[in-house]
Amino acid sequence: MAEARNAQWLGELLRAYHGQTELEKVAHGVATEAGGGQLPANYQKEIDRPSEVFTNSLVLIAHRGSDPLGMVVLRPIDGATQEVKRLWVGPSARGCGVGAALLHEAFRTAEACRSDVLRLTVWNWRDSALRSYRRMGFMTVPSWEDRAGLECMELRLPAADMPAHPH
Repeated sequence: MAEARNAQWLGELLRAYHGQTELEKVAHGVATEAGGGQLPANYQKEIDRPSEVFTNSLVLIAHRGSDPLGMVVLRPIDGATQEVKRLWVGPSARGCGVGAALLHEAFRTAEACRSDVLRLTVWNWRDSALRSYRRMGFMTVPSWEDRAGLECMELRLPAADMPAHPH
């Protein structure tokens, strides 16, 4: 039963994440509104079949009772690198430390896997997220992405100077 609930929550969180991201991409001129508001097929597949798309990934969901608050997907790239593939906190839970807690769990997991690097991409207009990542020690690195507007960031592990997990 918990697995079905988690799958439902993950679908809801991914739908909100991708919906918001697509709106922002149009607003910032990196995409055109197409498909009558439908998501691109690869994003829809994440929502519909996350266990297939995120095979070998760690998916964590933060919730308060029966309300999903946010999620993080941590994907191994190779033996030395883990990637935060998705990180989303719903608007009602922002500013409460949910994102930081999820990111700290991703950090802890990557470190436990003996990874050397935790990496992520973030749209360059997401100033609040960029500030948070930089506060945690992430540095902008040369891009591995070909999509305009994405900033690539890495955190070298272990990062002893990473701020403590909020309680």
